[in-house]
Amino acid sequence: MTPRAGSDDATTPTARSGTATLPGVGPSTARRLAAAGLGTLLDLVQFFPRRYRALRELEAPDDAAVGELVRLRGTVAVARRAWLPGRRAMVTVVFDAADGTSFDASFFNQPWLAKNYPAGDVRLVEGVLAKKGRRFAVQQPRILPRDAQPSGEVQLRYPEVDGVSAARLQQWIAHCLDHVDWSSVALPALPPGLDAYDGSFPELLAAMHRPRDVAHHERARLHFAVREAAELFAAVERARSSRARRAAVAFAVDAALAARIRSRIPLRLTADQENAVQALWARLAGPAAMGVLLQGDVGTGKTAVAIAAALAVLARGAQVAFLAPTELLAEQHFASVSRWLAGSDVKVVLCTASQRDLPLDAPGSRLIFGTHALLSAGVVIPRLGLVIVDEQHRFGVQQRMALVHKGDNPHVLVMTATPIPRTQALVLFGDLDAVTLRRRPLGRRDVRAFWLPQEKWPRAVRSIARAVRRRGRVFVVCPAVGEEGEKGGVVRVHEALAGRFRCGLVHGRLATAERQGVLDAFRRGDVDVLVGTTVLEVGVDVPDATLIVVVAADRFGIATLHQLRGRVGRGTRRGIAVLCGPKTARVAAVCRTTDGFELAEADLAIRGSGELLGTAQSGFGDLRALDPVEDLELLLQVRKAVQGGGGGA
Repeated sequence: MTPRAGSDDATTPTARSGTATLPGVGPSTARRLAAAGLGTLLDLVQFFPRRYRALRELEAPDDAAVGELVRLRGTVAVARRAWLPGRRAMVTVVFDAADGTSFDASFFNQPWLAKNYPAGDVRLVEGVLAKKGRRFAVQQPRILPRDAQPSGEVQLRYPEVDGVSAARLQQWIAHCLDHVDWSSVALPALPPGLDAYDGSFPELLAAMHRPRDVAHHERARLHFAVREAAELFAAVERARSSRARRAAVAFAVDAALAARIRSRIPLRLTADQENAVQALWARLAGPAAMGVLLQGDVGTGKTAVAIAAALAVLARGAQVAFLAPTELLAEQHFASVSRWLAGSDVKVVLCTASQRDLPLDAPGSRLIFGTHALLSAGVVIPRLGLVIVDEQHRFGVQQRMALVHKGDNPHVLVMTATPIPRTQALVLFGDLDAVTLRRRPLGRRDVRAFWLPQEKWPRAVRSIARAVRRRGRVFVVCPAVGEEGEKGGVVRVHEALAGRFRCGLVHGRLATAERQGVLDAFRRGDVDVLVGTTVLEVGVDVPDATLIVVVAADRFGIATLHQLRGRVGRGTRRGIAVLCGPKTARVAAVCRTTDGFELAEADLAIRGSGELLGTAQSGFGDLRALDPVEDLELLLQVRKAVQGGGGGA
């Protein structure tokens, strides 16, 4: 969304002038702004409000507006500071409106504010109007800078920049709007069919920062949202077309090979799995390299589908790299698939930071399970025909591509048991063809989650005891390894439970052999309760496990909580998840539904658009105007336009 600007003038600031030309911006502040992507005045005016709400502008407090978001102009009468128990402070600023009516604005734990508002200072105050007795107050107050020029009945909230106050940012944006000729900035043309969103740059900027009303601001926001979406989808289309142009080795599957592959998978495939396998085999047959996103809810059987695709490649003498996010998951895949392929010509190899079974460049077909160790420059994988990336949400785009580049345009299968929101799939994985598994194998039931306040921990212990008496196995998951006495640490929790139950302890600091020994004991039934960190999130398949207790569940994300409950109820008995700790929005969402796709949308709504692309790893910048939760229809419209199908929704 980079407009074209004219050349700099030595005396007049232009769009390309650096932020150091602004009054009050020194070298250190300019560096802070540049670190946030605000290197020029053009960058600064495209630093748009993150939120906006309609409000009422009032000359004086009015009973009819109580409970509404308002903006009032007042003169400071006095600013009082009071100390509360526990060294907490409250500053109350008393304002007089134009008609003499007083209203208060209070701030907690910011004692320095008392000297920021001297008597006689005239300020604009925004917040929710309240009344107690005969006195008015503005709750959740926001006192605008002295030279603020809000226009219209809209409250704007800007994102934070580390080390720079929101008030200063707004002052500099206002200065840019008033002192730069923005009519000289030419906007690139929008994709065909999206002309209805067009407008002149100066008018659009005014509507973004000084709107008359919400509708005025929203029209401008949609313009810039369309530009951001168009850039994202243009990048996606470039990636897709680039892959389509590159020839790849074809791995056709005939009837005889299909029968051999099915005989090696000791599971009866569901209809969903069978359809997915057929789709992957068709794409492996070429002519272009396959690029598929295989997503399915917890327990839908993605690994069996992936191995069916891998065997089609291995049967033709090529190698397959299977990238897992943790050593535990790589070890579990290695152990189970080794059993499946025992007696075949395929060598199953493990490549992690702590273990490597065989040289990867030896002759013969190899299925290589590994972690980040596979990405290191010293690992060479000749004849790499297929790359499988498991739990893609744990890896960035660059990490995925680092493995792909070890081969000569290999086929790519990206898997996730964390269903991806439609908007994220459109953008981050838009260059991949989506294949979805929704149905679980026969006999697998949903695992309901229940919330338990931390102070009722003894109830969780009683639930563990009940599950053990019924010959079930129990997982207890903690957010950190910790040390003895550390709250939420597996060491402390394990010691607390070991006095009552046969307990095992698993975490990432243990040696591979020790960790594997504990897991084997748990599977055999020598251990009833397995206490661990999120190394237990994926890859541990114990059909007798019926209960999982998550300690400090508020410290985990939705995807992790949903994955964790997938560890139980994998046999014939019902599984239950107990989430201990404060009831956050994430915890409430996981307790409300077992549908991973619904949870994915809830997760995106809770985390917000800044998390859409995993920007730290994806290579895409933060979104300034596009809201991927609310703008799904707009995204679909822009994608159609970018792909050349016109702009109709």
